[in-house]
Amino acid sequence: MENRIDRPGQSGFKPKVAIVMRSYNDRHVIRGTLEMIRRQTYRNFELWNFDSTSTDGTFDIIREFNDAQHIRRNDSTSYNPGTVLNEAVCSVAMEVEIVVFINSDATPEGADWLEKLVAPLVDPKVGAVYGRQTARPDCRSLFVKDTERAFGDGREAATWIHFFSMANCAVRRAVLERFPFETRIQYSEDIEWSYRLRKAGLEIRYVAEAAATHSHNYTLRQSFKRQFGEGKADAWIFHDGEINTSFLRYCLLPFGMDVLRDLRWAAQQGSIDAVFHTVPLRAVQKWGRWRGLLAGRKAYAVH
Repeated sequence: MENRIDRPGQSGFKPKVAIVMRSYNDRHVIRGTLEMIRRQTYRNFELWNFDSTSTDGTFDIIREFNDAQHIRRNDSTSYNPGTVLNEAVCSVAMEVEIVVFINSDATPEGADWLEKLVAPLVDPKVGAVYGRQTARPDCRSLFVKDTERAFGDGREAATWIHFFSMANCAVRRAVLERFPFETRIQYSEDIEWSYRLRKAGLEIRYVAEAAATHSHNYTLRQSFKRQFGEGKADAWIFHDGEINTSFLRYCLLPFGMDVLRDLRWAAQQGSIDAVFHTVPLRAVQKWGRWRGLLAGRKAYAVH
């Protein structure tokens, strides 16, 4: 039986937290993220930075906010998310009871973000929690739509086979030691890891009140690359047939449904950008994911 963590604020007890932040060339946003972490009302934490040899000045900003002993660098050319995350868990102080993962480009939206994010971990049945993400002001319309659909009030994602995001989340250290991250995949390490927790009977909880601003304006090439990686990871994660991976159900029908949803949303929002963006974006996404799935089946000998 894992130790119970008291709710923050109960009897004055606040469990020790390690905030683990990964970064790569995020100079334009990381200062705001670090400033918001500095403003948190929940003070019993230590900050750890893991930078993938940024070349744009990101590392210089990190050194303004953190001590050298809490900063690590890794080679971006050989970066593996599972390896870095496992290293982070091993690096934090022994007295840490909760590990919070936040991307350097995921900026907390309130001074009470940390307290709200870790509070549900009082329940030993909860393996991990993840907070809401909202799009940045410069985000393209369909990426705004996708961010709100995935997060929002949480009702939509609750109908999917599984959803989680490591960009803004918290985990009890005992769970991380029991379930290390998979290092044989390059994408969707957070989905793979949290899906194992669910299969082991632990609850994954969404905390909409613990919001962070986080979004990307992917080009079509970047969208293909990301979806290819996630499709390849799907072959590993859902190898027991949990999802229908026929071309019709995995690629063609999702393409059509996404376009219809996009056009309906575009009409409601009056977004011309969404009307012209939907077909090329969804085609690239679905085709990339399908090609990634096929590559994953071959790479992992999954049929």
